Amino acid sequence: MPDTPQMIYVSGRMAPEREATVSALDAGLLLGAGLFETLRTYGGKTFRLDRHLARLRASGEVFRVFLKESDAEIAGIIAQLVEANGVPDARIRITATRGPLTEELADDEAPRATLIITAGPMTPYAAELYERGCTVVVSDIRTNETDPVAFHKTTNYLRNLMALRDAHRARAVEALCFNSKNRLAEGSISNVFLVSGGRLLTPPVEEGLLAGITRQTVLELAADEEVPAEQRPLGINDLLDAEEVFLTNSIMEVLPVGRIEQHEVGDGKPGPITRNLAAAYKALVARETK
Repeated sequence: MPDTPQMIYVSGRMAPEREATVSALDAGLLLGAGLFETLRTYGGKTFRLDRHLARLRASGEVFRVFLKESDAEIAGIIAQLVEANGVPDARIRITATRGPLTEELADDEAPRATLIITAGPMTPYAAELYERGCTVVVSDIRTNETDPVAFHKTTNYLRNLMALRDAHRARAVEALCFNSKNRLAEGSISNVFLVSGGRLLTPPVEEGLLAGITRQTVLELAADEEVPAEQRPLGINDLLDAEEVFLTNSIMEVLPVGRIEQHEVGDGKPGPITRNLAAAYKALVARETK
């Protein structure tokens, strides 16, 4: 028998995937004028949905993408999708565009957003990557720290996809991007942390990166675990000299890095601070989603 089609929410309507449509004039489709959030559910419960929605709405103020649905309504839609699609451990994507394109797309006439929510099966990263660390490459593609779009999670994602494609061609998990000042910014789909001299280091947002929800959570956990942490500019030597390196996002959680291209990080295995913070993150998820 064919698989049951996935249900998707599109601006007030829940429909099977083939029937879930948007206007051919949607500004997200034609101009990339949209925002999105990706998060997880654990046992049917979302993790830190409030923070994802706060970031989405804050970016919406900047780019004039206004949701008509309340946070409570969105939480209810996600719960319905998780149940309808039979995916208690789900990958959730919330996409909001500026809606049908008007002739001038004037800010004072910005329509309510087209909201699309999906809840699909969660495909985790391989367990062995957490046990031995993943491989990353350094991308030739630069982040422009002067571009205001760089600080938001927009649907204009081609630069990130190009960097990630190059990583996958090199059989790596992720590509690390530096900015125009030759300083570390972020991964194509993740934030980056280093451990040096027992201190946790990560680039500040001003270097041209998205302030990830998982990134902020890890910084909070570091404070709880009494791990000294600092946000400061980092160069290639900081990266290569690091005792530990790990990546974060809502899907991968805390993913250790064992190699940067041919360079081995530390002894090539996840270090103690990485392991400690990864365990603390999982414990936090368990507490908040039980």
